[in-house]
Amino acid sequence: MPSTPSLQMVPEEAACPACLGSLEDVVTATCGHTFCRRCLPQASQMGTHHSSRVLLCPLCKEKVQTESLTVPLPLGPLEETYCEEHGEKIYFFCENDVEFLCVFCRENPSHQAHSVRLLEETIQPYRERLRSRLESLSMQRDEIEDIKCQEDQKLQALLTQMETKKQQVEVAFEGLQRELGEQQHLLLARLKELECQIWKERDEYIRKVSEEIARFGAHIKELDEKCQQPASELLKDVRVNQSRCEMKTFVSPEAISSDLVKKILSLHRKILTLPEMMRKFSEKLVLHLQTDSEGITLDPQTVSRSLVLSENRKSVRYTRQKENLPDSPLRFDGLPAVLGSPGFSSGRHSWQVEVQLEDGGGCMVGVVREAVRRAGDMDLSSEEGVWAVMFSHQRCWASTSAGTDLQLSAIPRVVGVALDYEAGRVTLLDVETQAQIFTFTASFSGKVFSFFAVWKTGSCLTLKG
Repeated sequence: MPSTPSLQMVPEEAACPACLGSLEDVVTATCGHTFCRRCLPQASQMGTHHSSRVLLCPLCKEKVQTESLTVPLPLGPLEETYCEEHGEKIYFFCENDVEFLCVFCRENPSHQAHSVRLLEETIQPYRERLRSRLESLSMQRDEIEDIKCQEDQKLQALLTQMETKKQQVEVAFEGLQRELGEQQHLLLARLKELECQIWKERDEYIRKVSEEIARFGAHIKELDEKCQQPASELLKDVRVNQSRCEMKTFVSPEAISSDLVKKILSLHRKILTLPEMMRKFSEKLVLHLQTDSEGITLDPQTVSRSLVLSENRKSVRYTRQKENLPDSPLRFDGLPAVLGSPGFSSGRHSWQVEVQLEDGGGCMVGVVREAVRRAGDMDLSSEEGVWAVMFSHQRCWASTSAGTDLQLSAIPRVVGVALDYEAGRVTLLDVETQAQIFTFTASFSGKVFSFFAVWKTGSCLTLKG
């Protein structure tokens, strides 16, 4: 078998192998050869009856039925190639040997049993596959571009929303600053008004007292002069002089009116509670803005066997049947409790817990230190590193060293917990009413964790956000 012939690329138009001219009115015979239709011999020339319409291929002499002639699909310009061995134009392709063949190579016995096809026929399936792949890739590209456009629109919408939210924040805080400024101005104006009233009443008081002092001075002078008179003069009119010596008791005027005192006391009470109101407002604002419940999950390594975690680790419920959980030194094996993750060793953090208690059920929500005891009975006190509030239908109390009973009208449905590590403060409040439940003060060292405990079948706690 001859070696694969090397190809010489000739940038000319494809030619008819019969007339060697440009292919015109192209047809392809069943033998695979392609010619100009005019180059096929007429039936009369081959001595065959015209009605049979049998032609003869001018190259391989194979008989061809005119009905079997096909018009090849236009495949685009095909550059001519020539066999290096024979110098003939390449028309065929051997699919078995992956070789290009001229008419002489085609007649070689080594290719007789092989699948040999015309170049156009060989190329067409590949091009069709490429076109099919190209169409598929183009569709995928268009789909990706559509997705990109849709997602970009979503992102642009989100960016627009962020810009709107920024404006809302600016408007809200500007409004808050304006309202605070107005209230500050009103409060200072009231203080100024009271100050003016105090000055006015002071001046009036001083005027009245000065008049009394002057009157006393004149009377003292008169009496002093009488004392200097001779006895004969002094006794001339004893009764008149006696009456002048008698004076009405001095009644001191009010230094400040009772009405003004009431105004001052009223404003004093308001100003006295102002720092506490501002502190509570600040805590509530921080709790509202810095709630990061979405960043906290319940740690399965710490969960008690009496609790069942939800799949997303955001909710925990109590169960009578003990869960089959692997042993872990981190796990609570006495109290039905679980810690949140991650822990905190700095900064401000807050989260919200939805509380659902069945009759007789209870829960604890708060913060514990990392080294809190987890085996056996726990000492639930701040001295042992537990800063939490227990809620139940019978009793609510805070885990101070001595325990502090809390008088709550109802168990909060959503409890907010705010941790300020540097300030050493843990604040719990009723999220729905914004009423403060309790505030712990401590000196934190090391890592602390959000803490959750719940008991009674059907009772559960859920992290919101």
